[in-house]
Amino acid sequence: MKETKEHILLAELLVKEVTNKLSDDEKEQLNPFLLDENKKQMIDSARESIILHSQKKHYKDFDIETARQKIEWKIKFKKKSKMRRLYNAARLAAVLALPIAITTYMTVTFFELNESQYAQVPINIKKGEAKAILYLSDGSSVDLDTKKISQIEEADGSLILKDSTGLNYTNQSNEIIDAEIQENVVVTPAGGEYQLTLSDGTKVWMNALSEIRYPVKFSGDSRKVAVSGEVFFDVAKNKDKPFYVSVGDVDIKVLGTQFNVMAYPDEENIETTLVEGSVRLMSERFDKTQTEVDLVPGHKANFNRSTKAVEITTVNTDIYTAWKDGKFVFESANLDDIMRKLERRYNVKVFFENQDMKNLRFSARLSRYGNIEDVLYKMEQTTSVKFIVKDDHVIVRKKYDEKFR
Repeated sequence: MKETKEHILLAELLVKEVTNKLSDDEKEQLNPFLLDENKKQMIDSARESIILHSQKKHYKDFDIETARQKIEWKIKFKKKSKMRRLYNAARLAAVLALPIAITTYMTVTFFELNESQYAQVPINIKKGEAKAILYLSDGSSVDLDTKKISQIEEADGSLILKDSTGLNYTNQSNEIIDAEIQENVVVTPAGGEYQLTLSDGTKVWMNALSEIRYPVKFSGDSRKVAVSGEVFFDVAKNKDKPFYVSVGDVDIKVLGTQFNVMAYPDEENIETTLVEGSVRLMSERFDKTQTEVDLVPGHKANFNRSTKAVEITTVNTDIYTAWKDGKFVFESANLDDIMRKLERRYNVKVFFENQDMKNLRFSARLSRYGNIEDVLYKMEQTTSVKFIVKDDHVIVRKKYDEKFR
């Protein structure tokens, strides 16, 4: 019975995880299960069962706690009814295998739902759009995908222009003194992207789940911004005012150049890829000594967050910058990296049925503006992988492992 209850609890927690209904306390309950290597493959399969059982809408429409109590009550007292054998099966399945317990659990809890609630909802995952949030110096926010806005006023009276290409700060008055300079922040959500032109004419392209902090007008003897996520810069040349990009543990010094920075929190490395010009990476080692590395065009610097080490490699820069031109370019990229990019781009959650598949290699040039199903279909044509899309979830499995569903 103890193992039965444990599997039922795990089933409940996984359902809530998939439907984004986990509380902080429940996350702590789930973590020990996720860290248990003996349960890893079983949990991945269980997640798949939850997703494929029905659309997420169904899970949001029922009371998980009531369902759990109903199952426990039925198991304990073995009430004689039409459902008796089904609940006994749930108990046996929980002991034998979690994925089977999940399937039975969901079948039991949804048994009394009206069949009309099971109508298939067309899958419609939108392509990435030019959308972002602008945070002004006073803390207020502006939704930038609102087409009605053509200009935004800052606290100091500065006017920020907004058009079809994004935000433009180049019209700032020279009368604004240093003490009045305000900072703005632009944040893109999952599935979004945005462009802006800073006050010095530097052009910025932002990928999904990215952030940039910058002054409304640059002043003094340098130009400084801070970023996270992925951002491409075409920096306006000004030898008297170097341009600095702060990316966590790394500072990048620029005079005038084109380069890409990728620094998502879930990535092990901070990547800087230089297209033209020159940049200097400055970072601090564990012993507090400073290290500086100069990049030349056609090279990429990987700063490892854990070791603080910097590795320089020669690369095809198109692979790392094509995203701003609406392309995915993969050259022998591992599937794990590819799927993380798709998660951010299409705002989906990816589950691997077999963890070994994360190391599969894939090469292609694809449009970022197609439906995710079109992208995945093209990937399937040249790999041994099958993708199953349900709402905003993608399950990755080997073709020859595809099960009846």
